[in-house]
Amino acid sequence: MNRNRSRLGPGWRHGVAVALLCALVGGLGSAMLLQQERARLLAETGMRLTGYADVMAQRLESGLADWARDVGMLARFEVFERQPADPPMARRLLEDLQARSPTFSWIGFTGADGRVIAATNGLLEGMDVSARPWFRPGLAGPYLGDVHSAVLLAKLLPEEQGGGADAYFVDAAAPVHAADGQVVGVIAGHLTWRWAEGVRRELNGLAPWQPAPELRVLGSDGIVLLGPEGERGRPWPIARQDGGWLEAALPGQSPGLFGFARAEGASDRPTLGWVVVGQADRAAVLAPLRGLALQLGLGSLVLAVLGGMLAGWYAMRVRATIQRVLGASGGSDMARQIEQLRDQAWRDPLTGLLNRAGFAAWQAAQPARPVGCAVVALDLDGFKPINDAHGHAAGDAVLRGIGLWLREHLRAEDAAIRMGGDEFLICLTGPAERMEAAAREVGARLNAMLRAGVPTEAGPLRLGCSLGLALMPRDAERFETAIALADSALYAAKRQNAAARRDRVSV
Repeated sequence: MNRNRSRLGPGWRHGVAVALLCALVGGLGSAMLLQQERARLLAETGMRLTGYADVMAQRLESGLADWARDVGMLARFEVFERQPADPPMARRLLEDLQARSPTFSWIGFTGADGRVIAATNGLLEGMDVSARPWFRPGLAGPYLGDVHSAVLLAKLLPEEQGGGADAYFVDAAAPVHAADGQVVGVIAGHLTWRWAEGVRRELNGLAPWQPAPELRVLGSDGIVLLGPEGERGRPWPIARQDGGWLEAALPGQSPGLFGFARAEGASDRPTLGWVVVGQADRAAVLAPLRGLALQLGLGSLVLAVLGGMLAGWYAMRVRATIQRVLGASGGSDMARQIEQLRDQAWRDPLTGLLNRAGFAAWQAAQPARPVGCAVVALDLDGFKPINDAHGHAAGDAVLRGIGLWLREHLRAEDAAIRMGGDEFLICLTGPAERMEAAAREVGARLNAMLRAGVPTEAGPLRLGCSLGLALMPRDAERFETAIALADSALYAAKRQNAAARRDRVSV
């Protein structure tokens, strides 16, 4: 028995040494892999957070641009240029815009002296608002004012229009010029800041991973404008960036990852310099490492045990046959799995067309276009009577039918966007001289379909549409400018069509 021990002892000691060596190598390799995987997870999540924040930044900037454009276009209406002013007519126009854009809590028209001539629901009419921060800049040109409280309006407005407790607003203002170019007043609108909270909730519901990251909006001065209740109105405690991501810890919180995106507007319109921040908990981001660490640990243990056993068995065999046999033992392989990111498409759920965020992504994916693009603004004529007569279900069926028609009749490289309500945008890429004719043909064919009637459960419903067209680069170099020109042409077409048949198309 002692002789057997002497035979087995050296072999197993050799096996233990090899097992320890395998465990050491496996541990070092696992640590390197875990460190690399940790860096990859952090970088990958940081970039995803930056992209997620950028989507909200684009949504916020797009909303501000739309509202600033609406106020600027409203200021050019002839009714505001009249001297003396016509308050009832002006009030009707202001309330029409508010009905179309409910995020406007209040819209008013003031004279050059700062006294409110007309306003939605008659609020503040006759009051002197010349001391308000938007009035003087509004006389000089288009103006956007950052988030602020408005105590008087908060008391006067119902909660569904942005009033009540915790009411904050964003200002948009533009000057009104008389025919001779003289400034005769200001059009101003207060936008409810609850709109931004709604955008955040919508994005959280569509987030590509759950729980959704915490989104905040920082002002140009670093104050938290939108975020958890305890942070609103307070300075952002860590470095504020215009882009990228970082790893940090907020006071009283566990370490996290933060992705930054700046809400940047076009150079030809005012911007507020907001920065959107997306936050994810670092522990949750690194949670997959626990499973990987367990796999690597078990793999290293199995490798060490097998290596030791094989080494011990081989040492014993060598001791017995050292004069005639020299062999080798094999090792083991390790499997790795890489998680893939899924692309997120942004589409209008009713029509299947691109929404504003999807349109922004489509623009970003487009190369520099020397050939051009036809930008067509489209608005349905007679859609409201369909809703009134047949109900919203029939109206939704009409919108679905239009979305289906556009998706079937446009090319893959073109884009059809539902801008909201019964307003659409079509972008046809190609040489300007060809795309102008193509845009008119699309309008005529779409009008023919609408005139023939869109099939619904209520039967074929007939209506028409008005179009506005702008060509790139002939009319504009940038999409924002081309869209504004197309909108202007659309409004002109609708005015021309007011006395014509409902299903006529004007471009």
